Amino acid sequence: MPIFFRNMDIVVPGDIIAKGKDYKILEGAFKHNDKVISEVIGIVYIREKTIKVVPLEGRFYIPKVGDIVMGIVIDYSSISWTIDIKAPYVARLDASDFLGHPIDPARDDITKYLNVGDILIAKVAVADRLTHPQLVAHGPGLGRIIGGRIVFVSPQKIPRILGKNQSMIKMIREITKVDIRVCNNGYIWFKTDNERLEKIVIEAIMKIAREAHVSRLTERIRKYLLERIKET
Repeated sequence: MPIFFRNMDIVVPGDIIAKGKDYKILEGAFKHNDKVISEVIGIVYIREKTIKVVPLEGRFYIPKVGDIVMGIVIDYSSISWTIDIKAPYVARLDASDFLGHPIDPARDDITKYLNVGDILIAKVAVADRLTHPQLVAHGPGLGRIIGGRIVFVSPQKIPRILGKNQSMIKMIREITKVDIRVCNNGYIWFKTDNERLEKIVIEAIMKIAREAHVSRLTERIRKYLLERIKET
């Protein structure tokens, strides 16, 4: 049962850490047949028959089915677009999964719908951790975005920005009355015509990212928003 890394080595997504069916994975890796494969950039800890990969703070995002992601179109074919979603692999978006119906590639030019440089919000439909994720961008809240502001934080901070049962982001929406969409790959999009309110929202998002470890953070952010809005 060979081990290919030493204890406390740094691994990246896709690295085969070890082979053998008896290893117990604590976090940060998955099994494929008899292989233990890292799913994050992190430090691997190996002790007897247990393997753990502790993620390093980073900008990579590991796609999971059902995740909402923001991406930018970087290439296209006659029937699909290639989307950068800040993951180890680029994603694919078929034209039918953007438009909601099939196209005739001999007659339709898909660049009239999406072109290189366009930004969109999509859902991860397929993600097997070893190949390119497949996206869907047809449905409520999905599709090309125009205007607004985009903020990026480490994907590891997104669960705290959403909050338990989305309590944090719901509270921010209620207080600011701003349309905000949080994506699992670290992007947050929002739109408001009030420049002062725009600054407050950005400050609140960054405050959550910095203080993600602090208890009762939702109430702290609520108080912060109310005080800042009162000043305007």
